Amino acid sequence: MPSLRTIWLCGLLLTTSVGFLSLEGMPAIARRREAPKVVRVTAVQLQSENIAGVWYHRLTGRVRNETATPARNVQIYYEIYDPMSKRLLEAGSTQLRNRVINSEGEAEFLATPNAGGRVKITLVEWLSGDREYRSFQQMQEFSQ
Repeated sequence: MPSLRTIWLCGLLLTTSVGFLSLEGMPAIARRREAPKVVRVTAVQLQSENIAGVWYHRLTGRVRNETATPARNVQIYYEIYDPMSKRLLEAGSTQLRNRVINSEGEAEFLATPNAGGRVKITLVEWLSGDREYRSFQQMQEFSQ
C-alpha cells in the first residue's frame, strides 16, 4: 500500500506540471512580466531666480496615476545635486494634500527647495483605493 506522503507528492507534481503546461496558465505568466502599475513622476522643472542678490528656487512637476484605483495623499521625495559634481545639495519632499488623482489621471506638484541643480526623484508614496499605502522607488534623474 502506498504511503500517504507518496500520494501527496504525486498529486502535487501532477497539478504543478499540468498548471505549467495548460494554455490557461500562459496569460497569467505573461501578466507577471508586465511593468507594475504605479504612481510616477513624469516631468520635472527646476526654476531659479535671483532677486536682489538672493536665489529663489521653484520645483514643479507632473505626477501620473497608472493604477486602476484613485491615489490620495501622494508624497514625492526628491534630491538635488550640484550640476557639476555628484555632491548632494538638498533632499526633501512635497505632498499633494487633499488631492485625489483618478485612475490614469495626472496632477501637478510644487516645492520650494533651498538649492538649484540636477533633480532626482527618489520615491513616490500614495494611499491606494483599498486604503493601503503603496510606494514606487522611482530613482530617476530628470535633465533640465
